[in-house]
Amino acid sequence: MALSLTATEPNTRAYAPEILGPVITENNLPGTTFNNGLLRFHNEESGALAQQNLYDFFGDRAAELTPFAVDWRGRHFCRVQIEGNDVALRADSAFMEASPMADYHDTVAFLLQSDGAADMLETEVMEKSFEALGVYGLKFTDCIGLKIPAFLGGEEEISNFEVNNMDVYWTFNAQVYNQVKDLPPGTPISEINLG
Repeated sequence: MALSLTATEPNTRAYAPEILGPVITENNLPGTTFNNGLLRFHNEESGALAQQNLYDFFGDRAAELTPFAVDWRGRHFCRVQIEGNDVALRADSAFMEASPMADYHDTVAFLLQSDGAADMLETEVMEKSFEALGVYGLKFTDCIGLKIPAFLGGEEEISNFEVNNMDVYWTFNAQVYNQVKDLPPGTPISEINLG
């Protein structure tokens, strides 16, 4: 089943329309929520915050990433040029990864029109998470993230999920990751300084 629109934010101004092109604005996507939080398209405000989160986590490597959407797990979908190709990429702070997907325009079309989008975004896991956490949907600014990030050994299971403000979630993961990224694998961590 294709995704269905469930909410629209008051702010429907697009983030970085000169970079993201008309596909976002022509489809009236800025500030929209699909399937109670399964997927949300960034508006001017959330896109700028997502851009800052990407910089905080990935540093200068995030300079070429332009966020256009976010899923229920707080994974940002971004447009990027890779070897001259216009590509969509999904950035995940819990797994400290940014994974290329497919052509940017094809990805947006897939998310909006394909019956496979709901499966790719793990609708079933989201619904089980909602039930376990006692929520029906997500605020535009929230996500369900890992309490213990995968890069610290946290498991990708519902008992390790919690509802979190997306900015807080990304900021926390960035601060922790930047303190442990240069440690040898398996190093015990006794203290994390959060600024």
